[in-house]
Parts: sequence; structure tokens; C-alpha cells
Amino acid sequence: MYISKFFNLGLLKSKAPEITKHVHGVFVEIKGKGILIIGKSGIGKSELALDLIDRGNKLIADDSVAFYKQDKNTLIGQAPSLLKNMMEVRDLGILDIKKLFGDRSVIKKEKLFLVIELKSFQKKIVYSRLTMNINTYKLFDITVPKIELPVNQARHISLLIETAVKNYILLNKGSNTTEIFSQKLNLQLSLDH
Repeated sequence: MYISKFFNLGLLKSKAPEITKHVHGVFVEIKGKGILIIGKSGIGKSELALDLIDRGNKLIADDSVAFYKQDKNTLIGQAPSLLKNMMEVRDLGILDIKKLFGDRSVIKKEKLFLVIELKSFQKKIVYSRLTMNINTYKLFDITVPKIELPVNQARHISLLIETAVKNYILLNKGSNTTEIFSQKLNLQLSLDH
């Protein structure tokens, strides 16, 4: 059960200037970009965000993220006013992140750049080893890129998310490591024959 349901906070409204939509997830800033982490209840979103904050990233909202359209292509996310700076972590309770980690650990709002969906790792599924599969996530009428990340206890998820964000930033700048490697490999194979 997440905090907004536990305290019956579903009717909370943030002071956003536009119509808002609330999304269940954690919204953090990584490398100056707004990253929405979604997944089933209990998969570890808040614990992951806590680790990301400890690594120097910033909390925007935990549990319920209020999004509004800034313009036709931009979504801004923030915490509902009552949940600002707060995080609920199983067995630790409700935490004030700003008091625990300092002023630099939180920001008020950010543009949504990327969605990362945490999914339970399935042994039966063959996961791509050479490419980062990018899907889409739609909110209002705006489509945002989404990466699905399989999780289990053996994976260092916060490091994987930081790396996925950095890699996606590189992709946006036109640098695709897989394509570069493939070109080099093809060139080497052609020279060997």
C-alpha cells in the first residue's frame, strides 16, 4: 500500500497552474533530467530512489507525482504540496528527505525527460544484451520515451538507472555505441577476409 492510499490522499491537489494528472511512481532528477520511475507496488521504487538520492541525485516526488502540461510538448512534474520532500519506505516509515540529506537532495519540479519502468526479472524471457530497448509512455497527449528495466536482488538498479539515463542522453546527441561497435566489427570482418 502506498502513502497516498494509506492516508487517503487521493484528493490532494498540487498548486500546478494547469490541469494535473497524478501518476503512481517516483520522480527524481538525474544528470539534470526529470526521470519518472514506475512499476508495480512493492517492486522497490522508493528504496531505489533513496539509493539514488544517497548517490547525489534529487527527489522531486515520491508515491504520487502531479504532472501538468507546460506547453504542447512539455510535461512538468512535482509533488502534491502535502507530500513535498516526503518519502515512504517500508519498515522506515515516512521520511523527510530534505532534513535527512540536506537542501541539495530535493527540488520542487522538473520537466519529464524519461520514464523507467521496473519489471520483475523473468528467467523465461530473453533480454536484449546489445541494445537498450526504448518504448513509449503517454501522459495527456504527450509521448515520452520509456525504458523497461528488469530487476532482481542481484542487480545494482540505481547504477543501472544512472547509466541508462546517461546512455539515453548520448543517444539524443546522436552517439549510439551499439551502432559504432557494429560498424567497427563489420569493418574488421571485411578486412579479415
